[in-house]
Amino acid sequence: QLLDVREPADFAGAHLAGSIDIGLGGSYATWAGTLLDPAREIVIIAEPGREEEAATRLGRIGFDRVAGYLEGGMAALDARPDLVGRLERVTAPTLADQLASGAPPFVLDVRTESEWAESRIEGSVNVPLNHLQERLDEVPRDRPVVVHCATTYRATIAAGLLELDGFADISTLVGGIGAWEASRLATSASA
Repeated sequence: QLLDVREPADFAGAHLAGSIDIGLGGSYATWAGTLLDPAREIVIIAEPGREEEAATRLGRIGFDRVAGYLEGGMAALDARPDLVGRLERVTAPTLADQLASGAPPFVLDVRTESEWAESRIEGSVNVPLNHLQERLDEVPRDRPVVVHCATTYRATIAAGLLELDGFADISTLVGGIGAWEASRLATSASA
């Protein structure tokens, strides 16, 4: 398992293809424990100097099969652009324009059901991140997918999982639903 522990924006800018991002700055132990397989080895991709912290924090939740880390972080791949993936990021106004177009993207909200019920982008589909791997068949493969959460943390994790499963046209909403609401774009809620 290739585990990138950098911030979501850094992961989006360049990441080792086949990795997922669970950043140290968020709910790292929670999501690592939820999404990783403790029986499989883990290779860490981190900012140089943060590898040990990432491994130690995994060890605290029983994930002690860390095989190693990418020495030098992403800079180690400078000569291997063929191994580098990128994740598109869209702003709230751009997504609003895309949704108003003739070929709107599929908007995947990976927040909890209660978060989604409280305030959501009209037409978005809710698949909570902790259920995404078992519900991938609910995400269409024949149109662009824009993933969002409250900020960007869970959306970036979800985008990595989608990439691992072969989805090609994926982007995340910069700033999540918070940025959408701050842009004064319409939301809906459950009754």
